[in-house]
Amino acid sequence: MGQNLAVSNPSSIEETAWELFETGSYEEVIEIAKKNPNHAFLNHLSGIAGFESGSECEINYFLKGSSVLTPLLEAYLLKEAGKLREAAKKFHSYFKSSSVPIAYSTLRTGILVSENAVDFKTVLDLISVYKTRFSDDSFCKAEFFSNYHLRSYKEAIQVFAENAKRLSEERDVMGALGLALVYIGKFDEAKSVLEKIPGYEELPTFDEKKKNSPKR
Repeated sequence: MGQNLAVSNPSSIEETAWELFETGSYEEVIEIAKKNPNHAFLNHLSGIAGFESGSECEINYFLKGSSVLTPLLEAYLLKEAGKLREAAKKFHSYFKSSSVPIAYSTLRTGILVSENAVDFKTVLDLISVYKTRFSDDSFCKAEFFSNYHLRSYKEAIQVFAENAKRLSEERDVMGALGLALVYIGKFDEAKSVLEKIPGYEELPTFDEKKKNSPKR
Protein backbone atom coordinates (compact mmCIF):
# COMPACT_ATOMS: atom_id res chain seq x y z
CA MET A 1 0.00 0.00 0.00
CA GLY A 2 2.77 2.46 1.09
CA GLN A 3 2.92 4.71 -1.97
CA ASN A 4 -0.82 5.29 -2.27
CA LEU A 5 -1.33 6.52 1.32
CA ALA A 6 0.31 9.89 0.82
CA VAL A 7 0.02 11.30 4.32
CA SER A 8 2.77 12.42 6.66
CA ASN A 9 3.98 9.59 8.92
CA PRO A 10 0.86 7.44 8.67
CA SER A 11 0.29 5.25 11.69
CA SER A 12 0.10 1.49 11.33
CA ILE A 13 -3.63 1.57 12.02
CA GLU A 14 -4.12 4.10 9.20
CA GLU A 15 -2.11 1.90 6.85
CA THR A 16 -4.11 -1.17 7.83
CA ALA A 17 -7.41 0.63 7.32
CA TRP A 18 -6.30 2.02 3.97
CA GLU A 19 -5.20 -1.40 2.73
CA LEU A 20 -8.58 -2.80 3.70
CA PHE A 21 -10.32 0.07 1.93
CA GLU A 22 -8.30 -0.46 -1.26
CA THR A 23 -9.35 -4.12 -1.37
CA GLY A 24 -13.02 -3.31 -0.81
CA SER A 25 -13.19 -4.55 2.79
CA TYR A 26 -15.42 -1.63 3.72
CA GLU A 27 -17.16 -3.17 6.71
CA GLU A 28 -13.80 -3.89 8.34
CA VAL A 29 -12.77 -0.26 7.80
CA ILE A 30 -15.98 0.88 9.48
CA GLU A 31 -15.37 -1.44 12.43
CA ILE A 32 -11.83 -0.12 12.92
CA ALA A 33 -13.16 3.45 12.95
CA LYS A 34 -15.81 2.58 15.52
CA LYS A 35 -13.06 1.36 17.84
CA ASN A 36 -11.18 4.65 17.35
CA PRO A 37 -13.94 7.29 17.56
CA ASN A 38 -11.53 10.21 18.03
CA HIS A 39 -9.36 9.40 14.99
CA ALA A 40 -10.38 11.84 12.23
CA PHE A 41 -8.68 10.01 9.35
CA LEU A 42 -10.32 6.70 10.26
CA ASN A 43 -13.71 8.33 10.77
CA HIS A 44 -13.53 10.03 7.38
CA LEU A 45 -12.34 6.85 5.69
CA SER A 46 -15.19 4.92 7.28
CA GLY A 47 -17.67 7.47 5.94
CA ILE A 48 -16.30 7.05 2.42
CA ALA A 49 -16.34 3.28 2.90
CA GLY A 50 -19.99 3.54 3.88
CA PHE A 51 -20.84 5.42 0.71
CA GLU A 52 -18.88 2.98 -1.46
CA SER A 53 -20.58 -0.03 0.15
CA GLY A 54 -24.02 1.54 0.10
CA SER A 55 -24.50 1.06 3.84
CA GLU A 56 -26.39 3.48 6.04
CA CYS A 57 -24.07 6.14 7.46
CA GLU A 58 -24.33 8.25 10.60
CA ILE A 59 -23.09 11.50 9.04
CA ASN A 60 -22.47 13.39 12.28
CA TYR A 61 -20.29 10.52 13.45
CA PHE A 62 -17.66 10.66 10.73
CA LEU A 63 -17.63 14.39 10.03
CA LYS A 64 -15.78 15.19 13.25
CA GLY A 65 -12.26 16.58 12.99
CA SER A 66 -10.10 17.33 9.97
CA SER A 67 -7.88 15.05 7.92
CA VAL A 68 -6.36 14.73 4.46
CA LEU A 69 -9.59 12.96 3.47
CA THR A 70 -11.90 15.83 4.45
CA PRO A 71 -12.26 17.23 0.88
CA LEU A 72 -12.90 13.74 -0.51
CA LEU A 73 -15.59 13.07 2.08
CA GLU A 74 -17.16 16.43 1.24
CA ALA A 75 -17.27 15.37 -2.43
CA TYR A 76 -19.16 12.20 -1.49
CA LEU A 77 -21.60 14.20 0.64
CA LEU A 78 -22.28 16.56 -2.27
CA LYS A 79 -22.82 13.54 -4.52
CA GLU A 80 -25.31 12.04 -2.08
CA ALA A 81 -27.11 15.39 -1.90
CA GLY A 82 -27.52 15.36 -5.68
CA LYS A 83 -25.20 18.34 -6.18
CA LEU A 84 -23.26 16.64 -8.93
CA ARG A 85 -21.50 19.63 -10.48
CA GLU A 86 -20.27 20.79 -7.08
CA ALA A 87 -19.22 17.24 -6.27
CA ALA A 88 -17.31 16.97 -9.55
CA LYS A 89 -15.38 20.16 -8.75
CA LYS A 90 -14.57 18.86 -5.28
CA PHE A 91 -13.39 15.50 -6.65
CA HIS A 92 -11.27 17.36 -9.21
CA SER A 93 -9.66 19.53 -6.56
CA TYR A 94 -8.89 16.50 -4.40
CA PHE A 95 -7.42 14.23 -7.06
CA LYS A 96 -5.28 16.92 -8.67
CA SER A 97 -3.37 17.30 -5.41
CA SER A 98 -0.07 15.43 -5.35
CA SER A 99 -0.22 14.56 -1.65
CA VAL A 100 -3.49 12.72 -1.10
CA PRO A 101 -4.30 9.00 -0.86
CA ILE A 102 -5.99 7.67 -3.99
CA ALA A 103 -7.80 4.36 -4.42
CA TYR A 104 -9.32 2.81 -7.53
CA SER A 105 -12.83 3.02 -6.07
CA THR A 106 -12.66 6.70 -5.13
CA LEU A 107 -11.16 7.74 -8.46
CA ARG A 108 -13.76 5.68 -10.32
CA THR A 109 -16.53 7.38 -8.35
CA GLY A 110 -15.07 10.79 -9.18
CA ILE A 111 -15.02 9.99 -12.90
CA LEU A 112 -18.58 8.65 -12.91
CA VAL A 113 -19.90 11.62 -10.94
CA SER A 114 -18.20 14.01 -13.35
CA GLU A 115 -19.77 12.17 -16.30
CA ASN A 116 -23.21 12.45 -14.73
CA ALA A 117 -22.55 16.13 -14.05
CA VAL A 118 -21.75 16.60 -17.75
CA ASP A 119 -18.40 18.07 -16.69
CA PHE A 120 -16.34 16.60 -19.49
CA LYS A 121 -13.20 18.64 -18.77
CA THR A 122 -13.09 17.17 -15.27
CA VAL A 123 -13.73 13.69 -16.68
CA LEU A 124 -10.65 14.02 -18.88
CA ASP A 125 -8.52 15.40 -16.05
CA LEU A 126 -9.48 12.53 -13.73
CA ILE A 127 -8.93 9.94 -16.45
CA SER A 128 -5.45 11.43 -16.87
CA VAL A 129 -4.84 10.81 -13.16
CA TYR A 130 -6.26 7.31 -13.55
CA LYS A 131 -3.88 6.49 -16.40
CA THR A 132 -0.85 7.36 -14.28
CA ARG A 133 -1.89 4.73 -11.73
CA PHE A 134 -3.75 1.98 -13.56
CA SER A 135 -2.91 0.35 -16.89
CA ASP A 136 -6.35 -0.80 -18.04
CA ASP A 137 -8.69 0.87 -20.53
CA SER A 138 -11.79 0.98 -18.32
CA PHE A 139 -12.61 4.58 -19.18
CA CYS A 140 -11.67 4.74 -22.86
CA LYS A 141 -15.32 5.21 -23.87
CA ALA A 142 -15.74 8.05 -21.38
CA GLU A 143 -12.51 9.58 -22.67
CA PHE A 144 -13.72 9.31 -26.26
CA PHE A 145 -17.10 10.92 -25.61
CA SER A 146 -15.69 13.61 -23.34
CA ASN A 147 -13.39 14.74 -26.12
CA TYR A 148 -16.25 14.48 -28.62
CA HIS A 149 -18.61 16.60 -26.53
CA LEU A 150 -15.86 19.18 -26.00
CA ARG A 151 -15.52 19.27 -29.81
CA SER A 152 -11.95 18.02 -29.55
CA TYR A 153 -12.63 15.79 -32.54
CA LYS A 154 -9.03 14.97 -33.42
CA GLU A 155 -8.39 13.90 -29.83
CA ALA A 156 -11.56 11.77 -29.84
CA ILE A 157 -10.45 10.08 -33.05
CA GLN A 158 -7.04 9.42 -31.51
CA VAL A 159 -8.64 7.83 -28.44
CA PHE A 160 -10.68 5.60 -30.73
CA ALA A 161 -7.58 4.61 -32.70
CA GLU A 162 -5.82 3.61 -29.48
CA ASN A 163 -8.80 1.56 -28.30
CA ALA A 164 -10.36 0.41 -31.58
CA LYS A 165 -10.56 -3.24 -30.56
CA ARG A 166 -12.74 -2.38 -27.58
CA LEU A 167 -14.74 0.51 -29.02
CA SER A 168 -15.48 -0.66 -32.57
CA GLU A 169 -18.41 -2.80 -31.37
CA GLU A 170 -20.11 0.19 -29.73
CA ARG A 171 -22.78 1.57 -32.07
CA ASP A 172 -22.96 4.95 -30.34
CA VAL A 173 -19.18 5.30 -30.50
CA MET A 174 -19.10 4.48 -34.20
CA GLY A 175 -21.83 7.01 -34.89
CA ALA A 176 -19.96 9.72 -33.02
CA LEU A 177 -16.71 8.70 -34.71
CA GLY A 178 -18.29 9.11 -38.12
CA LEU A 179 -19.58 12.56 -37.22
CA ALA A 180 -16.22 13.56 -35.75
CA LEU A 181 -14.61 12.67 -39.06
CA VAL A 182 -17.22 14.78 -40.87
CA TYR A 183 -16.51 17.73 -38.58
CA ILE A 184 -12.81 17.70 -39.43
CA GLY A 185 -13.51 17.33 -43.13
CA LYS A 186 -12.59 13.67 -43.62
CA PHE A 187 -15.78 12.86 -45.51
CA ASP A 188 -14.68 9.67 -47.25
CA GLU A 189 -13.46 8.14 -43.99
CA ALA A 190 -16.66 9.26 -42.28
CA LYS A 191 -18.81 7.65 -44.95
CA SER A 192 -16.87 4.40 -44.61
CA VAL A 193 -17.48 4.37 -40.85
CA LEU A 194 -21.14 5.41 -40.94
CA GLU A 195 -22.12 2.94 -43.65
CA LYS A 196 -20.98 0.05 -41.45
CA ILE A 197 -23.38 0.96 -38.64
CA PRO A 198 -26.44 -1.33 -38.44
CA GLY A 199 -29.50 0.68 -39.38
CA TYR A 200 -27.42 3.25 -41.23
CA GLU A 201 -30.19 3.57 -43.82
CA GLU A 202 -32.38 5.11 -41.11
CA LEU A 203 -29.88 7.88 -40.46
CA PRO A 204 -29.81 11.19 -42.34
CA THR A 205 -28.05 10.75 -45.66
CA PHE A 206 -24.33 11.22 -45.81
CA ASP A 207 -24.72 14.19 -48.15
CA GLU A 208 -26.95 15.87 -45.54
CA LYS A 209 -24.32 15.32 -42.86
CA LYS A 210 -21.66 16.75 -45.13
CA LYS A 211 -23.81 19.75 -45.99
CA ASN A 212 -24.64 20.50 -42.35
CA SER A 213 -21.18 19.91 -40.91
CA PRO A 214 -19.65 22.97 -39.20
CA LYS A 215 -16.94 24.78 -41.10
CA ARG A 216 -13.60 24.29 -39.33
